[in-house]
Amino acid sequence: MILLKIKEILKLLSFAKKAFTKGGFRHVGNYITGLIASAKKTVKKIAEAIADEGHHSAIDRILNEAKFEKELLEKRYFEKIKYLFKNVPVYLIMDDTLVERNGKTIEETQSHFDHTTNGYITGHQFFTAILHTHFLEFPLFPELYSSNTITKIEMAKNLVDKLDNYSIKINTVLFDSWYSDDELINKCTFNGARVICSIKTNRKIKFKCTRKWRSLSFMTERINPKGYPTYLIENKKYNIASYQVRLNHIKLIRLLVSHEYNKDKNSWNKIHLISTNPNDNPEEIVRTYKIRWRIETYHRDIKQNLGFAKTYLRKRESIVRYTILATIAYAILRLFMYQNGIDQTIGECCNYLLDKSTKEVFMEIIEIENQSQRLEKFQEVFINKNRQL
Repeated sequence: MILLKIKEILKLLSFAKKAFTKGGFRHVGNYITGLIASAKKTVKKIAEAIADEGHHSAIDRILNEAKFEKELLEKRYFEKIKYLFKNVPVYLIMDDTLVERNGKTIEETQSHFDHTTNGYITGHQFFTAILHTHFLEFPLFPELYSSNTITKIEMAKNLVDKLDNYSIKINTVLFDSWYSDDELINKCTFNGARVICSIKTNRKIKFKCTRKWRSLSFMTERINPKGYPTYLIENKKYNIASYQVRLNHIKLIRLLVSHEYNKDKNSWNKIHLISTNPNDNPEEIVRTYKIRWRIETYHRDIKQNLGFAKTYLRKRESIVRYTILATIAYAILRLFMYQNGIDQTIGECCNYLLDKSTKEVFMEIIEIENQSQRLEKFQEVFINKNRQL
């Protein structure tokens, strides 16, 4: 299969030019095109398919040793986000994701607990985050986590500081109970953001007007969901107990013991949520926490459509660079759909751009009036590359 240049991708990628040499930027554009449009996401297969790409060693150098100014690239990326998200509420969603990778020669692999399977897998774990608004969302550059790096909580705190340094104002920070660290929550609130997250039942709480600390489990085990107000949120039934309480080292918050009714199992699914705004109402907290699911959708999209779970690279540097380019590919797809008023999934958008670029090239060839020039253009785009393959 021949992959042609997708003009929309290259246009939206222009913000990154200064982070690479001229030749390096061309190879980066080709590689991102391949991640979006190629069925096989390996460096070799992408290089073979791109019409103006030669041997795959050129892309290999970009991923391993060529000029790649990560800080400058991230700076330009944040400037783009800041411009697009000006004067709108921005939600920061933080999480992590696992990619299974086996092989003694692959750097930074280790055993990680997988909550999906309740077992351990060997591979890479990444700290991930997205910035979400009501009209558009952008993922931030993932951080590779291992025993050789700082903790994921430290990564999260560094990200909060980084966004503050770039003057990207965050309205609300969302994460699950694993990230409900006191220092992280306080850092977010110090920077002016509200935090809505789930917490574990081993946390100690104290009611507003009492001095006695108790474990959250002590209280919630005594709550009958049928005895509390019912809310219908996005066609789902919730019975929610709501309190103003204190957590250790955290100021007054709003605590919810939320029970979601499962029709299929005729049972209640319980979750414990907090908001650092003690005046938030239960419906607002539950609706906002549901936005956190957007990062799970992001994980699925980059794994299924951008090769995040199928690209095998050995060196740590190439792994980190690849995750950044895959992140940019996702952001470009989101921005393209927003700017063109297209409502599609990421996979549908990949196919749409591939079809569109192919039709444009055929039309460009057909519209050449001189027959010899038309044949020359056709041979340049299709025949020569097929001979290389």
